[in-house]
Amino acid sequence: MKLSVNNLKLLCFIIGLFVISGCVPVILGAGVVTGYVLSNDSAMGNINVGYHDLWVACKDTLDSERADIINAKESNGVIKAKISDVNFTLKIDSLSDGVQRLKISARKYLVPKPYIAQDIFAKIAKSLE
Repeated sequence: MKLSVNNLKLLCFIIGLFVISGCVPVILGAGVVTGYVLSNDSAMGNINVGYHDLWVACKDTLDSERADIINAKESNGVIKAKISDVNFTLKIDSLSDGVQRLKISARKYLVPKPYIAQDIFAKIAKSLE
């Protein structure tokens, strides 16, 4: 298949829009997560599991990363933790019985670290497979 210059420009433009928008499709295992958004300092996505199962997976992942849990309140769906010099905030919002929105923010010395948040998000999603 040979692409013309105009088609190649259009293809590059469309791919560029996906990259700039911050929406990254992800396929992990049996479809626990279908995609997530990477923003300024956070990774956020919908996860197809129950609330308590996601809460336990978040706590277990932070424990395996040797995080210092500063504050954890299951009723609010918020976990604040610290790994090395990086401060994390995990927020779980229930969309329905089987779908939860997980948002993980990461900052090091007040500087956003979205790729560290993305790494923790991926580890939590992988643990739920």
